[in-house]
Amino acid sequence: MSYKSPDDSASADPGQLPTVLPSGAVLADEGIEQQPRGVSRRTLITGVAAAALGGLVVGGAVGGLIGRSSGQRAGSAGSASQNRPLSIIYGGDVCDAPSIVAKEKGFFTEAGLDVTLHRTVGDEDIKAAVGSGQYDASSGIFYSWLKPVEEGQNVKFVAGLHAGCLRLVVPKTFTGEVAALRGATIGIPSLSSSATMFFSMDLLDAGINPLPEAKQVNWKVLDPSTLADALRRGQVDAIATSDPIAYRPVLDGYGVELASNMSGMNKQAYCCCTALNGDLVKNEEPLARKLIEAWARGSRYVAGHEEEVARIEVDKKYVAGDVATITKLLQGYVWKPSVTRLKASLLPGIEKFKKTGYLGSSADPQQLADQAFRTLGINW
Repeated sequence: MSYKSPDDSASADPGQLPTVLPSGAVLADEGIEQQPRGVSRRTLITGVAAAALGGLVVGGAVGGLIGRSSGQRAGSAGSASQNRPLSIIYGGDVCDAPSIVAKEKGFFTEAGLDVTLHRTVGDEDIKAAVGSGQYDASSGIFYSWLKPVEEGQNVKFVAGLHAGCLRLVVPKTFTGEVAALRGATIGIPSLSSSATMFFSMDLLDAGINPLPEAKQVNWKVLDPSTLADALRRGQVDAIATSDPIAYRPVLDGYGVELASNMSGMNKQAYCCCTALNGDLVKNEEPLARKLIEAWARGSRYVAGHEEEVARIEVDKKYVAGDVATITKLLQGYVWKPSVTRLKASLLPGIEKFKKTGYLGSSADPQQLADQAFRTLGINW
């Protein structure tokens, strides 16, 4: 079945379907064999407690919100709105690079945009904040946004930003495949996190019902900064989270990657995509389009400039970690933003995700895709 959004002027070119991605396992192997000398575990995790994962797993409104109601911020439908301040909320992950680069390299400014990046705080609910218009946009894997969208959150996906950043990590002594996790305790940052949602599909493929109430695995919610240490101490049997936390056990030699979102049956062309407030998309389309184009420019810049970007993330205190490790992680992702490739992967992804049970039994994948996606007239 092909997916066609109501606002599309042309169907996606079949040649634009997702390309085969490099395996996340390769990155894990390289990380073990070629660990940068002198990398300090302390520097990797310092300050991580303040970071939520991948713009994907935070909850509730916080201070520092823009304080605009939807009525105050939106122009009339179809009109070209005046440029106004825009806000992007991010979680402090390595993969937040596209928005960080677009801000720090001046791509937003060159596009005539006034964009502020807001770091999530505590258990702030990004989905609710973007859906209500308290923030204009965020990024994240679309699986973690599907339930909120099904329940009415006013959010639209537009462009895929990059591939890679989620890992399911087990102790080095672990033997077996994903199916061996039946009955295991898996440490996660949130029951609604990107990693929880994504790896639920891997569990499903292994014959394990991932729903908490099924009790075939025990999802244990922990502070993000403690996940790696919980694995090292044997407090959990596995952790599912995003980089840099997910990579720390591999880097330090006590963990191995069992699965990632760049390998296996469920590998994705995009980990993170742009999620915009629906009123911004509906009523201020020219402004929304400029935001997406500058954001994607930030993503493209990362490829070939990974060390520079890592230094920006660390020196400007966007991400907790060291430059060498973050450079390596950035080099392991794929930086080819696209609207058409996200479109091609959306419906099959929803159809697969529905099988996990997180969506309602009556949910219509085609209808949900139509509801959640817009191209804004972009054809790359």
